[in-house]
Amino acid sequence: MLNRVVEFDALVTIEWRKWNILMLSICLLIAWNYTVPLAVLHPVSTRLVPWALYGLDSIDFNVYYRAAQVWLSRGNPYANLSQLSFEYPPLSLPFFALFTYFGFQLASQLWVLAYFSMFAVALLALGFALKKDKRPAFVTIAALLLITSYPFLIMYQLGPIDLFLASLTVLSFVAERLRHRSLSAVILSIAALLKGTPVFLLIYFVVFRRDLRYLAWFLLSTIGIVGISLIIIPVQLYWYWVADLLPRLYVEYSLESSQSLVRLFYLAGFSKPALEGISIAGFGLFAIFAFYVNSNRWTDAFGEKTFRADVMFLMNGLIMLLLSPRSTVYPYVWVILPLALFLINLLMDHVKIQYFTWVCLTAVLMNSALSPNFLYYRTLPLALIGNLMLTMSLILIYVHPTTIFRIVRR
Repeated sequence: MLNRVVEFDALVTIEWRKWNILMLSICLLIAWNYTVPLAVLHPVSTRLVPWALYGLDSIDFNVYYRAAQVWLSRGNPYANLSQLSFEYPPLSLPFFALFTYFGFQLASQLWVLAYFSMFAVALLALGFALKKDKRPAFVTIAALLLITSYPFLIMYQLGPIDLFLASLTVLSFVAERLRHRSLSAVILSIAALLKGTPVFLLIYFVVFRRDLRYLAWFLLSTIGIVGISLIIIPVQLYWYWVADLLPRLYVEYSLESSQSLVRLFYLAGFSKPALEGISIAGFGLFAIFAFYVNSNRWTDAFGEKTFRADVMFLMNGLIMLLLSPRSTVYPYVWVILPLALFLINLLMDHVKIQYFTWVCLTAVLMNSALSPNFLYYRTLPLALIGNLMLTMSLILIYVHPTTIFRIVRR
């Protein structure tokens, strides 16, 4: 009998390997037919091809490149936002300045290489943090989500920093999962200093984990990095960004391409103070929920603590996208790796087929083409709908796990 069980397990492993090989082959085919030609035709450096729908001036990397040049010439890249809409923290300027040592065309290729490399490092790091039986399927699902992601295609066109930041936050998550909390806090502080939104992930790292030492490490590393940067960045530039730009940065609710929940309240006629209150209240309620469920007796009825933490990290990112007024299409590349991790956990567990089908539907909505004009990113709010659906399904895991698992783990 024991031999039969061993033989069955070996057979299942072989079948999983065949499935992974098949899915990786599909990934390669999609990449070869669509993603690779897109890179050759439009490497975020030219508008002479049909793919370039937005014009050179609106390409994000072009803004980064020009802002770094202004800073290197001792100018203020925030002084004229009508001509150069650079809104990122001052610490990002030395990072972008590294690319100005090359011509724009070569620099744009290096930028693509940089965020792809960071994503690959994050994918491999998260894969190695999993159990061996989950690694091949996780890599396959992550690759498939990446190359079929509509937000990724838009990001690929415009060259924003979102995939680079998403990879940094995942690396921070992996470091914390491996109990390297100080390293995790340093990585997260770097991400927050490049673009402010990753700071909302402190709800997971501090509130859910109940780890005030993590907050202390985060604050110390942030102060230390900013202090060191003052050697090359004038303090006046920091003050200008904090006093003049930051108050306006997260109250922009009129973006046509917004996939934020707050945008719906804006369309309903709410005032800006009310919209700010809705956003702050939303983050506050989520922080209370995260604090509560970590000790809630219901959550003891299922799953490992690691699984609960994985779900909360994904939910934190989804809430961040829902409540940030500047969540357009391409920031949704953040969900690729956390969603792949969630899907592989569901595949390996006793989850009801109805729930798994629902989660797959949300993945389709958050990654599908949102406009009849393929790469025109002012779109229908399908990513917002998918986000809301997935967030509600994640909440179910904490408040009513017996409706999800066929066999509740103890």
